[in-house]
Amino acid sequence: MGFGTTSLGEDTKRGDDVNVTSDIFNPQYEAPSDGKHHRRRLFGLPLPRYFDTDADRTLVRKLDTFLLSYTTLSCFIQTLDNTNIGNAYVSGMKEDLSLFGNEYNYFSTTFNCGIIAGAVPLMLLSTRVRPSILMPVCELAWTALVMSIAGAKNAGAVYSLRFAIGFFQGIAFPGFAALVGAWYTPSELGKRMAIYEVSARVAGMFSGYIQAGLYEHMNGKGMASWRWLFIFDGIISLPIAFWGFYALPDQPRDTKAKWLNSSDVQLAITRMDNAGRAPVQKITWARFKGIWTSWHVYLFVICYFLYGAFSWGDGYFALWLTYLGKFTVPQINDIPTAGQGAALVNSVISGIVSDWLQNRPVVIVANMLMCLLGNAFVSVWEAPEALKFVGYIFITAGLPAQSMTIAWLNEVCQGNGTLRGLIVSIGNTCVYAINSWALVLLFPTIDAPHYKYGYQVCAGLIGLAIIFVFAILFMIRHDLKTGKAHRNDQGLLEFKVWEGLGSEDFVGHDSDTRARFHQEP
Repeated sequence: MGFGTTSLGEDTKRGDDVNVTSDIFNPQYEAPSDGKHHRRRLFGLPLPRYFDTDADRTLVRKLDTFLLSYTTLSCFIQTLDNTNIGNAYVSGMKEDLSLFGNEYNYFSTTFNCGIIAGAVPLMLLSTRVRPSILMPVCELAWTALVMSIAGAKNAGAVYSLRFAIGFFQGIAFPGFAALVGAWYTPSELGKRMAIYEVSARVAGMFSGYIQAGLYEHMNGKGMASWRWLFIFDGIISLPIAFWGFYALPDQPRDTKAKWLNSSDVQLAITRMDNAGRAPVQKITWARFKGIWTSWHVYLFVICYFLYGAFSWGDGYFALWLTYLGKFTVPQINDIPTAGQGAALVNSVISGIVSDWLQNRPVVIVANMLMCLLGNAFVSVWEAPEALKFVGYIFITAGLPAQSMTIAWLNEVCQGNGTLRGLIVSIGNTCVYAINSWALVLLFPTIDAPHYKYGYQVCAGLIGLAIIFVFAILFMIRHDLKTGKAHRNDQGLLEFKVWEGLGSEDFVGHDSDTRARFHQEP
């Protein structure tokens, strides 16, 4: 089954070329053909193929150690710095700042507006400025702003800070997705996106535990515990931001990473070329206009934002627990982490299964259905408390659908490096554009936690996202039948509309970089 499958169960023929896309869980992995023994052993027992000493596995381990470690930690911090507002709200912020109207939703709205303002411009800027510089700088900026919320005296100050935080976070998710997609092969990508998703789930759990601990041990010691939360999150963020300056390798064809030698770089380029994955190119007006000439941008963006914008009903779990009136503040912070734990486990399973089946759509649809059912359970106000609890867990547990969609579009759109990055950026902009006003209408704070139609609307629109998954599969099948697309030797899709895109002007292509390819390791 190919990653660009035309149906949820269609097999695709693989070529006989050397497989450079092998990975620890890939059953099709073959040992290198140079006759050398690369298998490592421990106490005489062979270790998994991931630990082999051949050049391909060595490169993957380097990428995991540096690139994946930074993107995972930074995703953790981004999620932590975003979810902490909810933990602070139910831990004294509401009373201290007299937030008795829709201020909580407006905190999300101003953050979303910041994402809208920053996502696409910063993503376009990353084709001109090295991501290894731009992304850590943005992280340092939003870290300073998060810490500043600790000194907020009123809702207006929080609005301004949340907008600025959103602006600088606009590049994080699409930027990380573009970088990971530029270095990992299809059989490796799903598990890495799963790890990325796991970090976000751990952050959601961690934020609740931090606030519960601060409430019990730091409340009133110099300031309220909810203010300490923002200080503590900032302290955690700083070393991770500085790590990014060294760990991020930019794109394979323009990398200056000190932890890669010339042989690593050439192998990375070969791996991407063998998979048919085109490099990211400097954005021009002609290329920007060109991305709107194919169906890919429209269908993937719509599918991405329908799920992304309406899969966050679990954010009101704590408000429902508060309404029940039988839990302490620490318990209200701790209990919702069960959903994050379920999402963590499901992220790992989804990543492994999608790589093993080599079929992203079936895993995406399964997760979307889980989230849809969760919203349906919670929407029935008269339902037993246990069913509502399961519903909130299901909403959170289905979140890996988003990271799997990113992995899928990286493979379907591998022939257009500019489009790959912009789809996620545009999709994120649409998500936050919708959330900037839809959350206020669907989940008004004054109605909490009995929302009249919020969860019903979310369930319906997630169902529509599932329909768009099948629409994408239909268009892939159509293009294959009409000759507009074909499969390469690895069974991956290549579209004729992008065949003219070359790498002669990829990001950072200069004489220094070209010379590095020919240096001795």
